[in-house]
Amino acid sequence: MLHGTAVNCCPYVAPCLGSSGGTGVLIECVTRIRGVVVSVPCLQADLALRYELLGRLRVTRGGVDLTPEQPKLTKLLALLLIRAGKTVPGEKLVAELWEQGPPRCAFASLRVYVSQLRKILNGPTGTSPIVTTSPGYILDVSGATTDFQEFEVLYTRGRERYGAADFLHASELLRRASSLWRGPILEGIQGSLDIESFAAVHEEKRLNCIELSIDSTLALGCHHEVIEDLKGLLVRHPLREPFYRQLMVALYRAGRQGDALETYRSARRMIREELGVEPGPTLRLAHEAILRADPARLEAAGVIPAVR
Repeated sequence: MLHGTAVNCCPYVAPCLGSSGGTGVLIECVTRIRGVVVSVPCLQADLALRYELLGRLRVTRGGVDLTPEQPKLTKLLALLLIRAGKTVPGEKLVAELWEQGPPRCAFASLRVYVSQLRKILNGPTGTSPIVTTSPGYILDVSGATTDFQEFEVLYTRGRERYGAADFLHASELLRRASSLWRGPILEGIQGSLDIESFAAVHEEKRLNCIELSIDSTLALGCHHEVIEDLKGLLVRHPLREPFYRQLMVALYRAGRQGDALETYRSARRMIREELGVEPGPTLRLAHEAILRADPARLEAAGVIPAVR
């Protein structure tokens, strides 16, 4: 998400480790980021399915795009993906696929859609990742890679490094996690409460990831580098108080106290107009510290980590 910082964020990506006899089975992929190792299960690229949910749904195998074009198939795959590894009852799928009311032949149509989706996803050996169970279907992703799983791994490790005050590694991990997002999760798939709920939960996680990434970058003293990114984020999220706080701190540390105070006034005006309340305590603490030109107050109050 953040670009142009003085921090070295170029990861070293190790090759996949495991068998190499052409069976297509490899044990793990290892990504090393300045000593921090992240490993995820993988297969050889010519056999492994890759599901990408962080944006418009995309499915590839060995670089070949397999994404279904038919809207019902795309939605069916999305519904199975958000519950990957778990049974999704047929009744649930029917209700989600025909949100205006299912036709009399809905279950027969569902079986046809599942069959079509299996043909798309079947591997070279004919093995299907869609498993039929008595109440419904399971999408088995144990032999696949997903950008969603990669985000979760990087985000979790980034939070751990942040909690350990290892802001360099935290910044790198969290920026890599944020960069996996190509747009709103499962963008363009309409008419599903389940998908909308799933997307809302993980959009909040994405924003938390960005916030931690920026806090880590600020703790490294890279305040100039985040100012423009934060301005762009506030255009898209004008009620997100942490972004105002971070922009205020970045401007203040860049020697722009007046701009930092004006940012608070803009935030207060926006929040009062839209929500009818005052800014939260953390934002008010940041304002007070900047107003008094007292950087120690920012750190003592936990508004921002101390510069390392």
